[in-house]
Amino acid sequence: MTKFWRTIHNHLHFLVVVSALLVVMTYPTIAHVFNTEVFWLPIDSGDIWIEFWNAWYGKQILAGEADPLFTTLSFYPQGLTLAYHYYNVAHMLVFGALQAILPASNAYNLTYLLITIATTIAAYIYLNYIFNDKWIALFGAVVVGFSGYVVGRPMHPGVAFLATVPLSCYFLHRGFAEMRWRLIAMSGILVGATAFIGLYIFVCLLLTVGAYFLYFAISQWQDRRFWLMVAAMIAVAGFSGLARSLPMFSDETDLDGILDKTSGQETENDLLHFFINYENPIFNRLITNRVTSSIVLLPDPGRWNTSYLGYIPLFLIALGLMRKNYRRRMFPWLLLLLPFFLLRLGSVLTINGQVFNSVILPKYVLDRLVPVVFEAFYSTDHFQIGLLLPLAVLSCYGLLAFLDSFPMRRRGGMVLLLIALLAAEYYRSPPGGHIVLQEELAYLDWLAQESDEPVRLINLPMNRGNSKTYIFHQTIGGYPQVEGLATRTPPSAYDYINANLALNAWHRRESLICTEENRDNYLTAVTQLRDDGFSHVVLHYSLLKPNTIEDSFSALEPAFEDEFVAIYRLTTLPEACQ
Repeated sequence: MTKFWRTIHNHLHFLVVVSALLVVMTYPTIAHVFNTEVFWLPIDSGDIWIEFWNAWYGKQILAGEADPLFTTLSFYPQGLTLAYHYYNVAHMLVFGALQAILPASNAYNLTYLLITIATTIAAYIYLNYIFNDKWIALFGAVVVGFSGYVVGRPMHPGVAFLATVPLSCYFLHRGFAEMRWRLIAMSGILVGATAFIGLYIFVCLLLTVGAYFLYFAISQWQDRRFWLMVAAMIAVAGFSGLARSLPMFSDETDLDGILDKTSGQETENDLLHFFINYENPIFNRLITNRVTSSIVLLPDPGRWNTSYLGYIPLFLIALGLMRKNYRRRMFPWLLLLLPFFLLRLGSVLTINGQVFNSVILPKYVLDRLVPVVFEAFYSTDHFQIGLLLPLAVLSCYGLLAFLDSFPMRRRGGMVLLLIALLAAEYYRSPPGGHIVLQEELAYLDWLAQESDEPVRLINLPMNRGNSKTYIFHQTIGGYPQVEGLATRTPPSAYDYINANLALNAWHRRESLICTEENRDNYLTAVTQLRDDGFSHVVLHYSLLKPNTIEDSFSALEPAFEDEFVAIYRLTTLPEACQ
């Protein structure tokens, strides 16, 4: 205990600064961790419901009641492959465990804050090893942990939890430098485990580890033990991640259909995204005034806008490069940063909204060489994962150059000042949050009392955005549904829907009205749905485009209706043909 408290005291500056930044940079999330009266989430994004579903489904997997690679709860009765579904196992376990003591929304908010803390701590550990200076390491950890990519993605823990990146590099760096097998094994375990956290992180980490291999091979290529360590690292990483990666490569589903992306048409890949924080109130005011808006023409800053680098880090990097004694040590990190910088720009160069199709970038080539990996990076800001660590290290070297001009007693104060300035330019206006009203879920209570037979739902309208809400409702009611969602949904999942007259029309967002001409086909489709076990059709008024299909039920009386939904029993659908 004495050693523990000595360690806490030695790094007290880190705990105080990070705690203060966590409150300010994520506010008002911290307040809603303790507010159990309202179901509040930090952002209005349907992607959050995927994380709720993952935690709910994960409990069933642990209980032996569900298959991690296939489910019939979605796309019932045909089912859906989950081989390409993004499970963030760390988030699932923590979020699921916290729900034992907190309401679901509070547990989610706390998990979001823990992700930020864990990523910041991991970066601090590695940077403190590199520089052996806790103040320098603190600054670099803030560059990573409080970047827009981490704090700006409360709905995407599968890409915001970056702790394994600096920790893997830390053990790998020490392992090669000290020639210690145990550290190499630890790095391999973390690399493999990253496949269970997020596939975007996994790919960026593999690219980073490959760069480390090349760097150390320059000085140790004649050392037989070095190559044995490389082989051991690859073997441990491969074995650790085998259970996650093997199902993807052995799944017979069409990969092109799952990726369903087009090279050269990536989103959020404008060069200006590196240099303008659109979510910052000061930046936003500058670029929306009449003078600046005529210069900065970018119409859409992107859905997430998470690629901002910061002028403080860029200034420090430039300062460090001007010093000869730091330049040589910075050069390998520049070489590590450059590929991720270029990949972040997509297949072709885009500046200020203008696409230069003649300027082909590395991702264009990699999409064709390894499409299963690089075409999946449709939103190229995910390459920011690999960019953040070298950016932080380069900033720390620049900070050393900056502090050379100040006496030792003033170094801490100058670092705190720079962190405050960095936090000011990294700050993002709160997105407004999202509240779920209990009334929105009242229909689930009605369904629970409806009958003794199994409830299986046709939720309408069908589309990917609405399906995110439906899978959240499924975590509460547990009912199988005709459409579902995975982070990578193969087109073949819609075979059953496309083969049924009614479902096919609703999927195309068309009303299906029973007439004399289609009466037999209509009744056949409805009978098939009933025979396959469906019990109710739920028309959601509050979601996207219910008006496109609601005429299908104009001749029917709903069994239940409120301001949010109308529910029709499958047994009553033939009455539309009377």
